[in-house]
Amino acid sequence: LRSQPVTSARWVQHVGTWLMLGTLQRLGLYDAAGDACTDEETRKPLRIALDAFVCALTLGEGCVEGVRRLMTPSGHTLLRSNRAPSATWVRRVFGAFASEQSAARLHFAMARRYVREAHAETERDVVVFYIDNHLRPYTGQETIRKGWRMQDKRVRPGVTDVYVHDEAGNPVLRLTDVTNGSLTAWLSSVAKLLRDMVGAEPRIVLAFDRGGAFPEQLVALRGAGYAWVTYERKPDPLLAPTAFDLTFTHDGESFEASDGRTNLGGGQGRLRRIALRGGDGRQVNLLASGSLSVSELYAILRGRWVQENGFHHQVHRWGINQLDGRTTEPYDPDAVIPNPARRRLDRNVRLAPVTAGLARNELAALAQGEPRRKRWDAILDRATARERELLALRPATPTHAPLRETELADKLVRHPGEYKMALDSVRIACANAESDLAATLAEAMVLPTEAKKLLANVLRAPGHVVAGKSVITVRLAPAANRRERDAVALLLARCNRQKLTLPGDPMRRALRFQAQS
Repeated sequence: LRSQPVTSARWVQHVGTWLMLGTLQRLGLYDAAGDACTDEETRKPLRIALDAFVCALTLGEGCVEGVRRLMTPSGHTLLRSNRAPSATWVRRVFGAFASEQSAARLHFAMARRYVREAHAETERDVVVFYIDNHLRPYTGQETIRKGWRMQDKRVRPGVTDVYVHDEAGNPVLRLTDVTNGSLTAWLSSVAKLLRDMVGAEPRIVLAFDRGGAFPEQLVALRGAGYAWVTYERKPDPLLAPTAFDLTFTHDGESFEASDGRTNLGGGQGRLRRIALRGGDGRQVNLLASGSLSVSELYAILRGRWVQENGFHHQVHRWGINQLDGRTTEPYDPDAVIPNPARRRLDRNVRLAPVTAGLARNELAALAQGEPRRKRWDAILDRATARERELLALRPATPTHAPLRETELADKLVRHPGEYKMALDSVRIACANAESDLAATLAEAMVLPTEAKKLLANVLRAPGHVVAGKSVITVRLAPAANRRERDAVALLLARCNRQKLTLPGDPMRRALRFQAQS
């Protein structure tokens, strides 16, 4: 595969994706990828691989295998190459890119850009970041570690990802936790990473849910000088009506509040506790550190739903939960993991009394001398004896043990995260570019909530390409009604004023988009 210059062509399929390519070029994705790549042989085809993957994501495929949709008669024109690449070729290029630790350099270089943009665009005196962790479920045939998935309310095989979003809900970075640990294990590390990225001068506020609201972690964050806000874990102590001495309004709803202190016990000191009560009389307690007002802290934590909405959109639109890399490597045999034998033992201990109770219920309903009593007496004796045997085994079966001492030795594996980190860096950049374009499009729409739907039509549109000496004109034919065409024209006009350029164009000719009537 070789790069080719931009050529004029009629009816180039999916040429609307050039709008995404130009936006990503302006955001610095291609420059960051080139700087992160240390191998010259990988850097040459990297632009084509990035273009192909971005176009596949933009068309809604969600994974590298979606590159197959670009194998059209105009695919080589779309990607400016001598032919359209295959999914295997794209995977090979990204694999070589990730093997040189370039994936981490790209991911954190882009994260630094997003953090600085969040600081420049914030309307507050502080920079707010939302932190949460979600288990990415695994349905393959390999044996990997299990973790708790809140959406399913059960333990499932998978990998826990720690996400950071800015106050507008745009993703900033993603970190992988192969041990499926809790959120508290990552808060301090993520806070330090954000502090290094944003600089020492601006203040940052971390917002997270109850999963990180444990006293030891909260005290550690406060001691390190970080401001934060979260919900207090249950049980919430109810306050008397006379304790609510503050009032404020948020989105037209009035609240009463009490700004006090709570003692953590154990010599850990006191934390700021904010009790809120709405018009329905329900009370919610917040824990916070810092000098922000009650109304600001409530608005920040209330805005955390933009992160949950971002999770949902990234999963369904950009495929953030894709496994991507299928290669595995053995898990560290010295790693301490939950003992599956103990977990199975505890489960059987809970089931034995259930069987015994069922037998007692049946015996209580049968008359003396009933022939069926003999059968249920035997079941009760076996269940009771079984419970005694299991309880005797518990002291000798630890809850955690090194992997080499468990039944999962030589079976447990993990998926290396470098390859997926490289692809997720592109996904995060696409999600942020989509948000910028949709925000512009929504300004001129009658139904602004449908902006991303209309944008998807624009990005999938075919069109004509006219390559000039200083300008590349792209005439798109998106699917839209009359009012939507006016909004599309406004979007394209603003993009033209930004003078977007195609990645890899040596003459850096400006892209000029037009919408065909």
